[in-house]
Amino acid sequence: MKILMIEDDETIVYGVKTYLARYDMEVVAASRLGDVGEEQIRSADLLILDVNLPDGSGFDFLNWVRSFSKLPILMLTVKGDEDYVVKGLSQGADEYVAKPFSLPVLKARIDNLFKRLGPEEELPEFKELILDRQSKTAILRGDAVDLNRQEFDLLAMLLEHRGRQLLRSQLIDEVWGFGDEVNDNTLTVAVKRLRKKLGPYGHFIKTVRGMGYFWEDGDD
Repeated sequence: MKILMIEDDETIVYGVKTYLARYDMEVVAASRLGDVGEEQIRSADLLILDVNLPDGSGFDFLNWVRSFSKLPILMLTVKGDEDYVVKGLSQGADEYVAKPFSLPVLKARIDNLFKRLGPEEELPEFKELILDRQSKTAILRGDAVDLNRQEFDLLAMLLEHRGRQLLRSQLIDEVWGFGDEVNDNTLTVAVKRLRKKLGPYGHFIKTVRGMGYFWEDGDD
């Protein structure tokens, strides 16, 4: 996901960039409205827009964007200023976050925004384990499981093809990509970590010695 962020506070920008990069969200930042043109708007998946910027009003910029684009927009407002929130939402903003904010809350708002706006999709799930593709989050018994991108993609493949054997080479190609230099041991280590993180559900990942893995589509 490519996020365009217009914010003049460098500390906020750095924190958002660093945090969202963990979830494969690329943040391209600008500190002034005048540095952002229509082409950049059209190439983004989300706009994070501060209300107060050095060279103009975020509300005016919001109106300009809405004149040609339905790009999802999340506004950054001053904490406690309800007038700003109401004004932003009434003029076409899709979501807002009040400063100061925590990075997990910002990501949750982004995830919620795309859940509302995006098409409904059947999520891979097994018993009390549910995967959210948009946020690349696994929920087990109501709690989030801390997975990196490769672990999430690996788990998604196993769940989508549960009961079917997946070859080691197939998993490596799909999860790490054809162009990446990944040795066979990388997959072994990733599966070991994934089993550990899934706790009581880890035993559903079965090994076919010398061949690959599969998710056992059964009970306990």
